[in-house]
Amino acid sequence: MNSVTGCTNLLMQKCLLNKKFMDVYISVGRPRPFDVTLRDGLQTLSKEEQQLFSTDKKIKIYNDLIIQHSPKNIEIGSCVNEKIFPIFNDTESLFEYANKIKCYEIINNYVLVPNLNYLQNALKIGVKNFSLITSVSNEFQMKNTRMSISQNEEHIANMLAYLYDYSNYKLDNDNVFDYKQYNVKLYVSCINECPVLDKKLDNMYIVNTLERLSKFNIINKICLSDTCGTLTPEDFINILRICKKHGIDISKFSLHLHVKPEREHIAEELVFIALDNGINEFDVSELSSGGCSITMDSNKIAPNMNYEQYYRFLTNYLETRC
Repeated sequence: MNSVTGCTNLLMQKCLLNKKFMDVYISVGRPRPFDVTLRDGLQTLSKEEQQLFSTDKKIKIYNDLIIQHSPKNIEIGSCVNEKIFPIFNDTESLFEYANKIKCYEIINNYVLVPNLNYLQNALKIGVKNFSLITSVSNEFQMKNTRMSISQNEEHIANMLAYLYDYSNYKLDNDNVFDYKQYNVKLYVSCINECPVLDKKLDNMYIVNTLERLSKFNIINKICLSDTCGTLTPEDFINILRICKKHGIDISKFSLHLHVKPEREHIAEELVFIALDNGINEFDVSELSSGGCSITMDSNKIAPNMNYEQYYRFLTNYLETRC
């Protein structure tokens, strides 16, 4: 048994053996990880490392993730320019595999789509769970997508409008799609700091952006991405407090943390704050990697929160709240 599987089993054992432990776990919405191993976990690896991840190896990782961690959601890749990210040129094949495994029907298989053309292509092969991307930093957005924030938000609005219209088309068998059958996750990068500007962003400015984005009612989750791995508990509490004051439904938020080794205790506190405020979905990767390689120098990229950290943080939280 590896250490991560041990953490998983320990958490489940405590839930089963301790009613108070289980009650707290239920009260915070039965948190389950949102797995980003096969997308964010792969994109910052070196070209040499990426070549080790064949489609067959990705399929094995996919199956292992479900067996070991039972995530409700798995991001299996990106529909992006293969010249920029050749690691994702088999996303369609991986989706087709994941989609045909009937015993995994309860898993939501997500694909990141950066624009309308890729969204249309993904719909054609049956994708129903989509990740979209934006930011609170105009400079970051320009470097990442070559669009300003306002241009990107118009782009997102067009994608969501297309998805809404598409979901109401009648099929040959007279079934009608309902847009509620689709799940849309919106990543919001640079919560706290912009790596392009190399400076911290104003909390009020961040909240104003989140308030604007929260009005896209087809979006299921708004994922707050601590791109630089520098978010502080004080700023996170302040952002959530102002969001509540502005009437933003923070239960739609999820959290994407990048954890530097020396900041593990801070990441744990951020998870505690999230759970205390009704946020119970966290991005987790099996790989100790991840980050935005397009916008950041490799020496500044911090890895995603991994499973060992996730289970330890969650177990500690439940213990302190019993």
